[in-house]
Amino acid sequence: MVELANTLAAPALPRLHARVRNNSIEIPRNPLFSSLTRQQIRIILPHIKYKRFKTGREILSEGQRNPGKIFIVIEGQVAATKLGLSPIEGLPTSYEIGLMRRGDIFGELSFVDGKPSALTFTATVEATVAVLDLSGSARRRTTRRLREIVTSKLRHRIARHADDSVTLRVNTLQLENEFSAYRNGVGHIVVTTLCLLSFYTLTLSFLPAFKSVAHANFALSPLIILLFSLSFIPIIATSGFPLSFFGLQLRNWRPALAYSLRMSLLFILFFLAVKWVLIHTTQSFADVSLIDGADVQMEGHLGTNSAWYWVALAVYLLLTPMQEFVARSGIQAPLYAFLHGSELKRRWASILASNLVFAAAHAHISLAFALAAFLPGILWGWIFARTNSLMAATVSHILIGGSGMFLFGVETMVERLSA
Repeated sequence: MVELANTLAAPALPRLHARVRNNSIEIPRNPLFSSLTRQQIRIILPHIKYKRFKTGREILSEGQRNPGKIFIVIEGQVAATKLGLSPIEGLPTSYEIGLMRRGDIFGELSFVDGKPSALTFTATVEATVAVLDLSGSARRRTTRRLREIVTSKLRHRIARHADDSVTLRVNTLQLENEFSAYRNGVGHIVVTTLCLLSFYTLTLSFLPAFKSVAHANFALSPLIILLFSLSFIPIIATSGFPLSFFGLQLRNWRPALAYSLRMSLLFILFFLAVKWVLIHTTQSFADVSLIDGADVQMEGHLGTNSAWYWVALAVYLLLTPMQEFVARSGIQAPLYAFLHGSELKRRWASILASNLVFAAAHAHISLAFALAAFLPGILWGWIFARTNSLMAATVSHILIGGSGMFLFGVETMVERLSA
């Protein structure tokens, strides 16, 4: 083996660059030559030729007959491509199957079975390839024996690669089945969401006029939220995914709840700071107090101490988990699993898409209120993405939304800002 290495690396290749001559020493170490004796190697050496191929040059074409050549990459890269049809235009196009690098062998399939090459091999960069040509040695007894040995080793190599290919194919099928399940689940969700939003949009023109934001919110929102929630429950129940996939779990409830409380407190403090600035710098907010309850009126008077006020609070608290169930479990979680790309891209795309639906469900109140609902929804989507806990997002929604509606007068702020 050392003798062959020295032979290949020395004056046998006077035209090759020194770096290439050093690379050629890899050929005898290739498993293809490991069982050959020194005498057999001396016989096979004259059949090895070195060729340079410029970028884009085809070394072996699909459909080309290969009577007895084996190719070994010495330097550069060689792409294996297969001719097929474009799925959109239906025109012939080449698909890259693999990339051959230093020490890789190609052309062995057509060498063994004598059939035309099933793939095209093209130099992607300037490449040097060692070509073992045994095509003219079939009638010589000695070299015929060498060809039988090489063919036998190639068959073992092909069988081993076939086993690896089967394993790879099984793994690929598993990934494809998983992706198909994601696509099916997201498809049902998209269809359901589009149908609900279309129905909701068509009915907006039939809605009566309301005296205030609070009236519209408490009169219609429960019906809309119930409609959306009841539509998503059977989809999630029949999806085949575990409940944890949709954030319906309590496994990590302690850290998730702690994170939700911290983020909610920061948001409430930020909201109060903005309201305080508006009160002291804007004329339209001069008569607004920092602490202000919901605008629930009974017979023309504020009903803060009435039973209806507390009924409205109870309804809000009961419906908040349903809102988060639709936006996070029904839309955000499946979209995140379905989308491709970086973690950051998938996370924010699913958050924004789910919050657009969440905000659109408040459009019957007012466009300004829909925007006001969209902004904290970004935070609730982020909490859900970080914790994968519907409970954490719901607790934050109750704290921020409840305090905003019943303690800090967010309806008044929206009306004043949109006036």
